Amino acid sequence: MLGSSIFESRIDVTKVLSVGIATLDTIVLVDKYPDANERVIAREMVRAVGGPATTAAVTMARLGVDVSLSCVIGDDDAGRFIFDQLKREGVDTRNVMIDSHTPTAVGTIVVSASQQTRAIMVQPHQTLPGKPANLAEYGWIHVDHFGMDALKVWGVKRGGSAKLSIDIGYDSPGLRSSDYDLFVPSENVTTDVSSAARDKNIVVISRGSDGSIFSDGIDTGMVPAIKTTVLSTLGAGDVFHGALVAAQVWGKSLTESVEIANTVAGISCRALDGQSGIPTKAELDAYRAQVRS
Repeated sequence: MLGSSIFESRIDVTKVLSVGIATLDTIVLVDKYPDANERVIAREMVRAVGGPATTAAVTMARLGVDVSLSCVIGDDDAGRFIFDQLKREGVDTRNVMIDSHTPTAVGTIVVSASQQTRAIMVQPHQTLPGKPANLAEYGWIHVDHFGMDALKVWGVKRGGSAKLSIDIGYDSPGLRSSDYDLFVPSENVTTDVSSAARDKNIVVISRGSDGSIFSDGIDTGMVPAIKTTVLSTLGAGDVFHGALVAAQVWGKSLTESVEIANTVAGISCRALDGQSGIPTKAELDAYRAQVRS
């Protein structure tokens, strides 16, 4: 099992709870960002579900993992769109909280085809989901920055019945690597994986097209990114995190787990939005078999 030299599994780890924010995003593809007061023609425009923990949950569901999402959505059209999409993807929605006093978080994202970058504008809410009654069922709890705050309110700490994983894109108050069994920050937070030895956990940092570096305190290494046609990298980091947790559920080695996460994230870049391009388990297996042949 991944990290078995560090972790002693006490419960069945096949069920995952993903905790964080869900957004309804409008995504616009342009050749280049407009200058001030400039009008540009959109090549494509889509509406899609987003949010780090939400995209990770959809990734796990596509890969066949039993995953539930804990988030807050409003009792509005945007919230109903998100809820229906989660159901279609096979994500367990029993822990999705519908709050008539909280508007669903929304975002607008502009993707530049020529620069392969994006500009993200989000209107979030600040309502945290309530502690699930079935929390003890889950072997893994995966969180984003909203989920990090939720765990603190719930009183959930590392060393309990579930292993904790975090996807964090920027340094946040109270963030500590040692609070998580699987610490997966962006390069905005740190580029150093050596803390794994000190914190007795696993640290993985995705660097996009430059591959991913990792350490479990014993082994340290790098796995290259796959070569693929990229339409948009939107959500690829969140997909990476979901696939990495899925690989842990499957009991893969650390190196193979990162290779799987790189592959799933790379394939997902075939779509403009952060979710529709995520491969299924069958697609992942077929791709890896072709690479090995």
